[in-house]
Amino acid sequence: MNEFVLVKLGGSVITKKDVIPPAINIPEVIRIAKEIQASTKPLVIVLGGGAYGHQAAHKYGFGIADTPASRLLSGIPSIRHNMSLLSGGIETILQSEGVSSVVIPPFPIVTLIDGEIERFPLEVITKTLNSGHTVITHGDVCYDSTRGASILSGDTIVAYLANQLNTSSVFVGTNVDGVLDANPNENPNAQIIPTISEHNKEQVIRVAGPSSSTDVTGGMAKKIHDLFLISQKGIEVAIFNLSVPGRLEGLLKGDQVICTRILA
Repeated sequence: MNEFVLVKLGGSVITKKDVIPPAINIPEVIRIAKEIQASTKPLVIVLGGGAYGHQAAHKYGFGIADTPASRLLSGIPSIRHNMSLLSGGIETILQSEGVSSVVIPPFPIVTLIDGEIERFPLEVITKTLNSGHTVITHGDVCYDSTRGASILSGDTIVAYLANQLNTSSVFVGTNVDGVLDANPNENPNAQIIPTISEHNKEQVIRVAGPSSSTDVTGGMAKKIHDLFLISQKGIEVAIFNLSVPGRLEGLLKGDQVICTRILA
């Protein structure tokens, strides 16, 4: 299979995170759909769940250690419904902008064991890419042989696909300029860390902490750790501000943009 580019679309950008019921940020997604067409390589787009995933997941106790399996299992229809609405809505916008895309949800094909991937067959994804289509997948709820059900995060999917497939680049879109040296909600003078390498990785992870928004999938520290492992395979890795027009397009074109690059 030819090399492909993996793009994570952060839920805080593509959804209106504080809206109940959840809603897609349509103007942002239209802009993103135009920007991704700058890619000269096949694309896998991984959607963060944003409000669609997190609201339902919290309602049924995902992310809480002592939630009984019966309660977690009872949340599957609600989470699946929400994620189907999100992925279908994104697919509709991309196709309306000329991006031939196919949604491949994890739920029917992925199984977990104690929150970790047990089985994730990739044949359909590779065939879809080889057919010339953009793959859309997303964070999802999946059956878990230990817990009953668990959340498979978009970040975990990014790490898995990057390691299993012929990936040239991984671009992780968030709502900030990259990895910052302080929480911008607490320190307005927080500065971007332009490069994370073996020399400063542990220090950055210590100050990164969890995501500031409601999340059940772990925060920035885990993201940095997983992305650093990806970079060790020689894959280009960048964390960037998806909400700033032109940043994603610039990365896809190979331009220098404001971001945090992770270098092994």
